[in-house]
Amino acid sequence: MTAAAKASTNSSSSTVPSYAPTRVPCPNDVEWIRPAVGLAPKEAEYVYGRKKKVLYALEEYLERLELVDFDTRQYIQLLRASNFSKVPTLGYAISGGGWASSLTGTGGMRALDARFEPAVQTRTGGILQMLTYMSGLSGGSWPIMSFATSNWPTVDEITAQWHTTINRMVATNTTQYAASATDVFEQMAEKLKAGFNVSIADYLGREFAYEFIPGPVGGIATTFSGVVNQSSFVDYEMPFPILQYNEIDTFDPTYFGLQFPTFNATIYDITPFEFGAWSGSVGAFTPTEYLGTRLSGGVPVNKSACIRGFDNAGFLIGTSADAFDGWYIQDLSNGTDAQFAKRSSLVDLKSPRRSKIYKRAGFGDITATPAAFEQALGLNLTSMAYGVFPNSFANLTTTSPLVNHSADLRIVDGSESGQAIPLWGQIQPARGLEFIIAWDDNSDAAPYSWNNGTNLYDTYLAANASNIPFPIIPPASTFVNYNYTHKPVFFGCDPLLTTTGDANGPIVLYYANSPYSAYTNYSYGQANQSASQMYDIYLNSFNLVTQANGTLDPEWPACIGCAAIDRSVARVGMQRTAQCDCCFKKYCWDGSYNNTNPGVVDLSLYLDPSLGFLEWNKTHDF
Repeated sequence: MTAAAKASTNSSSSTVPSYAPTRVPCPNDVEWIRPAVGLAPKEAEYVYGRKKKVLYALEEYLERLELVDFDTRQYIQLLRASNFSKVPTLGYAISGGGWASSLTGTGGMRALDARFEPAVQTRTGGILQMLTYMSGLSGGSWPIMSFATSNWPTVDEITAQWHTTINRMVATNTTQYAASATDVFEQMAEKLKAGFNVSIADYLGREFAYEFIPGPVGGIATTFSGVVNQSSFVDYEMPFPILQYNEIDTFDPTYFGLQFPTFNATIYDITPFEFGAWSGSVGAFTPTEYLGTRLSGGVPVNKSACIRGFDNAGFLIGTSADAFDGWYIQDLSNGTDAQFAKRSSLVDLKSPRRSKIYKRAGFGDITATPAAFEQALGLNLTSMAYGVFPNSFANLTTTSPLVNHSADLRIVDGSESGQAIPLWGQIQPARGLEFIIAWDDNSDAAPYSWNNGTNLYDTYLAANASNIPFPIIPPASTFVNYNYTHKPVFFGCDPLLTTTGDANGPIVLYYANSPYSAYTNYSYGQANQSASQMYDIYLNSFNLVTQANGTLDPEWPACIGCAAIDRSVARVGMQRTAQCDCCFKKYCWDGSYNNTNPGVVDLSLYLDPSLGFLEWNKTHDF
């Protein structure tokens, strides 16, 4: 009996909440389509409320920071006098990279949290409370969604909730915190039976949800739009969350029966309020709460059957991490086609160092996955490979002819077009970001799974092509040769070193996951971590963010503060201090390049360079 048939037999007597979205009468007071101009009214309202909280946190943070020759009191008074409009708009973005980026990026948040006493002591704590936005992509979407749907707990609280020692990708694993493959297929079958497409995005989302999404049965009924009812959201206590995706276009190249997006693929945002794209094939947004409702010309096709629950939190993070097309194509092409950061095949697997930390992505033979979908749900390769969203953007003047005539949107991992750090939503001029912390752990520097800046460089290329204010970013060779893959760096400090030659874009602080106290270049597909591993991961992120608790440079915490408020300081008419000038000369990219071939990125422990991986690994659980 197939999973669909079994679920049909058992569904009438089950008291378990269903994974299937529901149909409800369409409300009359909803703006079904909003052109991608400015902020959605509800987001603008949230940002205004959040800025009041940010100002309070900023004042506390600056008092602890004690910047030299900076009049904190005057600055705060000027911000308050602006009716909060000049309060700095800060963001944090976690790249794709599976369990690697999700956990190292979470460790970075912990090092910025005023609720974590060691972060307060090292004077980086408090920046998290000053964020207006946070964004995630693929593995980076997991903690962002988890924090939002869990009512903004501390990192230690949410880590306990995740039960990281459990590997959810083991097909036979069944506890209250995990589900077997059979259970997941049965849950998906309920959605299929209700008339909705299902795919590998649903499967991944259900597995991830048992770790990252709160609520019964692996958060089976938890939605992204439901975040607006969380007390921390109502009280403006959490940063506004954004997830990022790519679209598969009809004309995208095809390999082995699957398509893979090009560099200029449309990038979609989803927030608790709306889903859509700022540019590309759509240029419009639709309400997240009613995502899955088919619209034509901005009107529901069936006014008596609008959709709710399609924005299932697990499904959304599963879609953000659905790189099945890339994995499948790479495996069949022996790694030559569909190149992007999450490589399914890594070179030099027989290297003694590599074999100690390399793990497959959790699927076993990726090419066998379609057969499981065929057997359980009757789906073929092309129908199971992409996240499928009923098209809300048909027959609009703001959309491309292809989208106008498409029944569905095919959505995949947001890193597939090259922008693996989810910055696109944060750098839209309507949001006015002034400082963004970009956490990169997407393993783009083979064979040792470190980073080389390519993801940030790709966002610069896209921003420059679209005339969006953003720092000029050098290519990977300069990143590696200047050691920016091993130490933090600011971009955009000099307004002339931006795409628009002015201060309208953000300063970006780039953190590439790198070894400070631990070799954290474990595989993105390592689906469970021991307590000792989690300790090493979080400590390493803390040491990277704080520069070893300030021991590498006591001025480093002040330098972060200088960058965080720099654009705002100028907007209220104050001057950059000598201390901040010194920081920027030391840590900002100066516009120079070194394009010589840097060779393999093989990093050693920053705090103990003599301790190689094999020796270190003898006393650590990796």
